[in-house]
Amino acid sequence: MDFWPGFKNYKVQRSFKESIEPEEVLLDAQKSVDLLDQRFEIPIKKRVFLSFFGAILITIIILIFQTGYFQITKNENYLVLAKRNSLRIYPVLAPRGLIYDKNLKPLVNNLPSFDVLLTPQDLPKNKIERDNAIEQICFLLDLELKKVNEELINFDFEKNQRILLASSLAPEKILELESRKDNFPYLTIEKSIIRQYPLSEAASHILGYTGRLTQKEVELFPDYFLIERIGKNGLEASYEEILRGQAGEKQVEVDSLGERIKELGIKEELAGQNIVTTIDSDLQEKIFQAISQKLKDLHLTKAAAVALDPNNGHILAMTSFPSFDSNVFEQNTLPEELDKILKDSDKPLFNRVVSGQYPSGSTIKPLLGAAALEEKIVTPSTTIFDSGNISIINQYNPNVIYNFPDWKAHGVVNIYSAIAQSCNVYFYTIGGGYGGIEGLGVERIKKYLELFGLGVKSGIDFISEEAGLIPDPEWKEKTKNEAWFIGDTYHVSIGQGDLLVTPLQMANAIASIANGGKLFVPRLVDKIVDSDKNNIKVFEPQILKENFISVQNLAVIRKGMREAVTSGSARFLDDLSVKVAGKTGTAQVAGQERENAWFVGFAPYDNPKIVLAIMLEDAGEGSSVAVPIAKEIFNWYFK
Repeated sequence: MDFWPGFKNYKVQRSFKESIEPEEVLLDAQKSVDLLDQRFEIPIKKRVFLSFFGAILITIIILIFQTGYFQITKNENYLVLAKRNSLRIYPVLAPRGLIYDKNLKPLVNNLPSFDVLLTPQDLPKNKIERDNAIEQICFLLDLELKKVNEELINFDFEKNQRILLASSLAPEKILELESRKDNFPYLTIEKSIIRQYPLSEAASHILGYTGRLTQKEVELFPDYFLIERIGKNGLEASYEEILRGQAGEKQVEVDSLGERIKELGIKEELAGQNIVTTIDSDLQEKIFQAISQKLKDLHLTKAAAVALDPNNGHILAMTSFPSFDSNVFEQNTLPEELDKILKDSDKPLFNRVVSGQYPSGSTIKPLLGAAALEEKIVTPSTTIFDSGNISIINQYNPNVIYNFPDWKAHGVVNIYSAIAQSCNVYFYTIGGGYGGIEGLGVERIKKYLELFGLGVKSGIDFISEEAGLIPDPEWKEKTKNEAWFIGDTYHVSIGQGDLLVTPLQMANAIASIANGGKLFVPRLVDKIVDSDKNNIKVFEPQILKENFISVQNLAVIRKGMREAVTSGSARFLDDLSVKVAGKTGTAQVAGQERENAWFVGFAPYDNPKIVLAIMLEDAGEGSSVAVPIAKEIFNWYFK
């Protein structure tokens, strides 16, 4: 029921379904205008609202996804970054394994040393202050500013936390650094180990040396630390994985300035394993001294020598000249001293025993003799008349005659006297054919020389071995664009022409004659042992080939080599207390004033224990230069 029926038409409306228009609110509105433009509020369209809401929802989803990615997937990475200012994890390098000779005499020692390390994160952030700090460091440690800046530019903060600036510090330098420690909070001095080589130059080519990683090595060995040293040469490089060991780590808490607060924990390192070589260190020193003296007397610098056991292929000694001191690379040597070694034209770092490739001269004749017997080109009783040379008439021009000389006229010879007297005409004949004797020909020569291990790598457990070269028609055509002539075969038959061998190959080939026909893989390491010298692994002798020459034919060759000592070119060895068999060689080399002097041989003749191969560059005749060295070594060894 209405309270005031008369006022029904005048009650106030409390809600509106339509928008409020300006005329209904502004009392001073004079006229009607565009109503649409003067409305106070416009309803939001549903399409616009949904688009706005969707954009917000997508943004929230992206933020949630990113948060999860950082918290879960990248958690460890960012945790490391977050802790970097308070926690440092430093590698603890393992001591390298030791190297022994066959009698367990140390050839390498580990000596305590001190290193200076730089933590780049602790350098001043201001560029001027930072540059000044680096200059002070270089002045203090006698370092090249350019090299230090290069290391800082290439520094990998994800992998490494420190840079090795200097090692093997002198005691006075250590005291100076300790006294100024507060001025250089970004430098630390830590104990380390350096290698020491007791035999110095005598075994440098066997042992090699260690050094800091180059940029190329950093890429090849990604698990190595920049402060680590790696084997650069010799056994240090060949057995790097065995000798290196396994690094540990040390966790250290530091303050905002990089100062150590406390050590939080340490993971112990695992020392490298030790290797026992086949080297007889006393024999190694003896051979080194004997050849050093001979080179000094002759005013020469280049030579190579190797001794091995013919019964298993073990290398007893190996020396190359000129040599170098391995210890130089372990010390704080001045750059100019290292440059002197690295830039020496005689290449002291070059191992001539395994990498030097030379004409063999007459030392190859026992091998060719064995091949001729095996192919029945000759028999032990076959004789050839040596008039001092052979003459070959050019098949296209009878007026052109080629002469191939001997060093003298030997008269009638058989295989024994031909080896003993080193008769060129005999080996021209059995190699290329002459006077009714067929000759082996270049194909069979190549076949048998490869059976004796020439022209191919021996497989020695050592780096940088070269294969040598046995030339043939295909090689000559490809390399020189020339045809093969009978003269090429004659030259190869006496170890000349393009034939190239390494001293190690010649020693191993002669060893196979000495032991009755077994060609072994030469070895420098006999076994791996632990810190108590208990065997971890023993390397058994490995036979490459055997029975490729009959026992009877090898006996003929050995007898010829024995006659070389009793009545031939190596008779200077005949008065030794032990019976020796051998072969001399005098190899011509283009560009040299004199020939390379060779000797290969073994002793005792009836039960061989040692094979020697000696070569001196530009020294003259093998009988007068190399044989006296062999005599000194054999005499010492069997006393």
